[in-house]
Amino acid sequence: MDIAEQIKRVRKEQGLSQQDLADKLSMNRVQYNRIETGKSDPTMNILQRIANVLEIDVVQFFEAKKNNSEVHSVNESLLQKVKLLDELDDLQKNSICNLIDTAIANKRLKAALSNAMSLTL
Repeated sequence: MDIAEQIKRVRKEQGLSQQDLADKLSMNRVQYNRIETGKSDPTMNILQRIANVLEIDVVQFFEAKKNNSEVHSVNESLLQKVKLLDELDDLQKNSICNLIDTAIANKRLKAALSNAMSLTL
């Protein structure tokens, strides 16, 4: 079960519609729908906000049912670090989330540039 499916599962368990959750996040429903359907990857900041609204630990988005094969492929070291995020204050959490978001954006940019360069050669 991927993160988008986990978010959807928890939202439904709490009896919330996409519009309800989007409103609580001060987000457009269409934008929220793109996250839940996997069309848009949420940043760590958005994941933290969703977890806060749903009153769950952000780690739950990375966990799955025991029978799910994806659980076995999750990097335990990363999972432990995500769990430890809750012990940090909000400023520290935001700094780490921004760092992660920047690293991911840089990786995607490099991949896009590499792809564009290979097309021009």
